[in-house]
Amino acid sequence: MNSDAPAMAEESPPASNPPHHDLPRRHFVLHVLTLAISSIVALVPLVTGLIFVLDPLLRKKKSSGGEFVRVTSTSAIPPNGTPMAFIIRADKQDAWNKFPNSELGSVYLMKNEADEIVCFNARCPHLGCTVDYKSGKDSFVCPCHDSAFKLDGTRTNAIPPRDMDTLEVEVRDDTEVWVRFENFAAGTHDKKPV
Repeated sequence: MNSDAPAMAEESPPASNPPHHDLPRRHFVLHVLTLAISSIVALVPLVTGLIFVLDPLLRKKKSSGGEFVRVTSTSAIPPNGTPMAFIIRADKQDAWNKFPNSELGSVYLMKNEADEIVCFNARCPHLGCTVDYKSGKDSFVCPCHDSAFKLDGTRTNAIPPRDMDTLEVEVRDDTEVWVRFENFAAGTHDKKPV
C-alpha cells in the first residue's frame, strides 16, 4: 500500500439513519400502535354486532300480562248469555321478529245475569286444545280429552286441573269490547301466564 496516499476516512452512517440501538424501540412502538389500532377496528363492529344480537334477550319481559286488544263491538254479543267465539288478532313479536296482525288465540265473550261482559280464554287448561261451546248442553267441552265446564267457566269433571281462564274485559267508548289477552300454562292447578 502506498504510504503517500491519503488515508481513507472511515465512512460514517448517513445522518438520516438512526443509531442501531434505536431500531428495536421504534419497531416495538410501531407494533404496539398497529396492534392497538387493529384491535379498535376489529372490536367496534364486533361489540356493536353483539349488542344488536343480544339486545332482545337482555330486555326485561313485561310482567303485567297481556295487552288489551280490541275484539268486537258490544252489539255483537248476544244479550241472552249465549257465548260467542272470537279470534284474537294483534301484532306478535318474538325476540327479533315482528309479525303484524297474527292470530294469538281465541276467546268466548258472553253477558252474565248482571249484564256484564265475561271473557274466557278458549284454550283448555288441561292440555291447551280449543274448547267448544255446546249450545244443546249449555256448556263448554274440550274435544281432545272431554274436559267440561259450565257456562260460568267452572269445571264439571276432574279432567281439567282448574276452571276456564277468565280474561279482563274493558268496554271503551260504550261500544268497543277490549280484552287483555294472555295464555296460561296448561296442566297446572295455578293460573300461570306464559
